[in-house]
Amino acid sequence: MIAAWGVAVIMGMYGLVSYQMTPAVLGQPPGKQWPAGVSFSHNSTLPTLIMTLHPQCPCSRASLHELAELMARSAGRLDCRILFVQPANAPADWLDGDLWRQAKAIPNVTISVDKDCRDAAAFGASTSGQVMVYDRSGALRFSGGITDGRGHEGDNAGLFSVLDLVRSGKSAVAATPVYGCSLGVCQIKRK
Repeated sequence: MIAAWGVAVIMGMYGLVSYQMTPAVLGQPPGKQWPAGVSFSHNSTLPTLIMTLHPQCPCSRASLHELAELMARSAGRLDCRILFVQPANAPADWLDGDLWRQAKAIPNVTISVDKDCRDAAAFGASTSGQVMVYDRSGALRFSGGITDGRGHEGDNAGLFSVLDLVRSGKSAVAATPVYGCSLGVCQIKRK
């Protein structure tokens, strides 16, 4: 009996760690330039970072934590916009929650409600926490996540890649895995 319980605990722990470390599907931006049809423009004087978020995704708390760290380390040299996706049939309290409050607490970030997921779809985003960074000319320089596991906070390849872009204009890494919940509404919109 004790052996069976031990095996069950080990299998459960393995399942949790496996889930935490399995990346989501990385959405592919439709091209290497700022996409057409987006409701706002890229910044022509600073790199522009876009983060897509599903307001009900518990994995995205870590992504917002890392974004706050990124904004602090970039010292005003990065224009940042968070897109909270909102499907047409969303309940009235869809955006109410800790992610919205956490995002509002990050200095120098613009928060937008992406009704019907139009902007996220234009960027090719498929996962909550996905980040795209465009340079001043509107060229895509990075796409991926800024955590190294679901709900994991701490230094990681995505964070360092974006910081390299902000500081020197180049990075050896152009894509990293993203960990978060699906922006399923975006998938439906693109079909």
